[in-house]
Amino acid sequence: MPTAVVKEVESNKLPLSEDEVVESSPSSAKFADSKGHKGAFKTRWQQLRDWHKNVWPGANIPKIAGIFIVGLILWWIVPPGLGSNTWDLFIVFLCTIIAAVLEPLPLAGVCIVAIGICSVTGVLTTAEMLSGFSNSSVWLIIFAYFISAGFVTTGLGKRMCFIVLKYVGSTTIGLGYGICICELILALAIPSCTARGAGVMLPILHPLARDAFQSDPEMGTQNRIGTYIVMVEITANALAAPCWLTGGAWNAMMVTFMEDVGVHLSWVSFAASQAPVGIIVLALVPIEMYFLLKPEIKKTPEAKKVAEDQLKEMGRMKPLEITMLAVFLGVVLLWILSSTVKSIFPFSSTEVAAMGVSVMLLCGVITIKDNVISNKGAFNLLLWFSVLVMLASELKAKGFWIWLADLIDLSSLPPYACLLVVCLIFYATQYVFASITAHVSALYPAFIQIALSAGVDPEVACRALATCTWSGNLTPYTSAPNPAFFGLGYVTNKQWWGCGFVVLCVNFVELISIGFGYWWLLGFWSS
Repeated sequence: MPTAVVKEVESNKLPLSEDEVVESSPSSAKFADSKGHKGAFKTRWQQLRDWHKNVWPGANIPKIAGIFIVGLILWWIVPPGLGSNTWDLFIVFLCTIIAAVLEPLPLAGVCIVAIGICSVTGVLTTAEMLSGFSNSSVWLIIFAYFISAGFVTTGLGKRMCFIVLKYVGSTTIGLGYGICICELILALAIPSCTARGAGVMLPILHPLARDAFQSDPEMGTQNRIGTYIVMVEITANALAAPCWLTGGAWNAMMVTFMEDVGVHLSWVSFAASQAPVGIIVLALVPIEMYFLLKPEIKKTPEAKKVAEDQLKEMGRMKPLEITMLAVFLGVVLLWILSSTVKSIFPFSSTEVAAMGVSVMLLCGVITIKDNVISNKGAFNLLLWFSVLVMLASELKAKGFWIWLADLIDLSSLPPYACLLVVCLIFYATQYVFASITAHVSALYPAFIQIALSAGVDPEVACRALATCTWSGNLTPYTSAPNPAFFGLGYVTNKQWWGCGFVVLCVNFVELISIGFGYWWLLGFWSS
């Protein structure tokens, strides 16, 4: 073969390796280029997500965008029989509640944005937007927050808990009752489930389970008694809140909604109608959890010893503790007297709470700098509580809740049956809310109107629905202190949901039997 031909063949020889084939293929080159573009897009998307998560200081953009789109779509769909201004206000309220559940911002931030939207759209006047900040129920809870700070800073709250555990904590069930009693007492003056549960009880109960009883999830011994202690505490924390007006921030919110339908409750009248019903279900909690969770330890002398040791370490009551106790008893006494002999003690519950805070400041139990100005919980509550009360009250004033009650017509049912259905739905819908406050502000006014439209007496309707807010124990997310206890590892998700459902069933049966019967004896059933 001529040399020229050989060279031509060598220069045009077929590629023999797979890599050479891929590199020389035009379609493969395009595929590789496409794959590179996809990889680059994926990298940029991941960078954007990392920036949004770690660098961006504002609201969660996808959540805000989703809420905005929902609101924008519904804004133009005004239902018949409702004014456009009222519907627009409802859309603002609805988006606020959705944001309270999804939390693109903390709740206080969400409520400030809601005020801003009301301003931009002209849905409300300035006076209407700020009306919630002058609500006396809002300030009752703010002052109660300041009072509760005294329990924490002086150590009186812990001392009271250790005293209770010392006398009733010698058996497992007795320990459970001690936890329930502590929650019931603390709920008198601490209007925050988080402050009571995670702030006072958790630092007591966790070392008790882990150190005194060697019940630790890391050692696989959580079933000795730790699981039982955690579930009793979480359930008691939820059930104690509706017993007293100051047991939870949402109680004051409900009292405001009650006033809109002509039901007026003072601190004493709230306690008289709610506490007996709540105490009965609280009394069942240690027994329920004992049979559901079957703790391995039956006798608990260690609890009594731990309580005695802690009390010995704390020493005698200090002057500030004594002052705090005197103020607390004085406030409760004045709440009672101002409700029973109003001609001599013409004070509202809010005024009495303000007096208590004043005495605490004058005596140095709490200070302006450490316990008032820096009390983030109180001012956070002031922002979101005032706005939610304002939005719901303005919807009431514009006739929205009456319109909704007419739309959801249960008037064909007898009053008792209607109230039963309304309470069951209201109780069960807590499963879709991660906040009792959001649940109450979203549904309580509407469910009251639905019950009233069916002929249910407003006195019993308001009380029954208020009682159904004892739902914070249902899941690990339905109340603020729950994640702190769930994170300890003592209770599995299955155990929590199972216990929550059993308690729901027991509580509902107690509500429609003993609760309804008790309110009938008090004369609240007019038909």
